[in-house]
Amino acid sequence: MKNTLILIITLFYCSTFILGQSVSSSDSLKVITANKLLFSAIENNDLEIIKALSTDKIYCMICFDSTDFSQSPYMLEKIDFINNHLPSIKKNPLYHRAIQSNELLLINEYERRKGITAFWAIYQKNELSPGHEGGQFGVFFRQVNGELKFAGLETIP
Repeated sequence: MKNTLILIITLFYCSTFILGQSVSSSDSLKVITANKLLFSAIENNDLEIIKALSTDKIYCMICFDSTDFSQSPYMLEKIDFINNHLPSIKKNPLYHRAIQSNELLLINEYERRKGITAFWAIYQKNELSPGHEGGQFGVFFRQVNGELKFAGLETIP
């Protein structure tokens, strides 16, 4: 809770700037709130809240074992994602690292994808092996009728 409060205060007073694109303080707070609701709903298996928080289609790179991106995008219908993929995501160690992470980077993707991606640090630089760049767990939120909705999951790298 303390870390969440520090994160919210930091984001409230500072916009996040990436390649000249900023995420406003109010959007930052919206993303943090939406992400917190999503993670809580996943943890509590509250499928109705997950449905309400989600777009009709979910992009999910981590739902598939293949590294062949020729079949992308990995778009799933919301019900298919919830019924067939959410249980394995909930067991995924990368997801568990994300929900425990205190490091968040917000990327404004309104021009490209019409939303914001919240990247939670899941591996620090050199944690997996010397020279490894680290890793992030991305949760994508799309603006729908003035509201941020959960629209995808990915990892980097």
